[in-house]
Amino acid sequence: MKPGIGWPIGISCILGATIIGNLTVMRIAKSDPAFAIEPDYYRKAVQYDSTMAQERRNIALGWQVVAQVEPINANDSARVVVTLNGPDATPLTHARVAVMARFNARANDTLTAVLTEQVDGQYVTTLPIGHVGEWEIRVDARRDQSHWQESQRVFAVRAAGSSESPNK
Repeated sequence: MKPGIGWPIGISCILGATIIGNLTVMRIAKSDPAFAIEPDYYRKAVQYDSTMAQERRNIALGWQVVAQVEPINANDSARVVVTLNGPDATPLTHARVAVMARFNARANDTLTAVLTEQVDGQYVTTLPIGHVGEWEIRVDARRDQSHWQESQRVFAVRAAGSSESPNK
């Protein structure tokens, strides 16, 4: 080996190790279900004015929207119930209601569903909710020409008599 060749080899090894280390960390971060990135966050940031306009439309509509998660059953699923009432507290019927749910500690895993109307103003679906704790429920409700969007935090609990799944 020529004298002085050790420096370039050493620097190359350090750079190679840095690249391998960075790729390993990126792979771990990407596979971690607790790590989440808001989809299309840049577009949402640029369109912040439209988010505020939606908030003003929600206020003008005066709807009362309540999302709740019923206790988690033994099959690691739970019913999500969204109640829609108008400004005068009358049930809003014949709406199209969709939800996106995510467990806060595993925010990279999202569940989506379109709910079905059960009784006046109550829309229901069953989702594979197996984790006890705080969930974010994003409600998107449309009725006639009206459109409501809101994010709510709810707490999921396990039903009495059903035990925590060992793989959760």
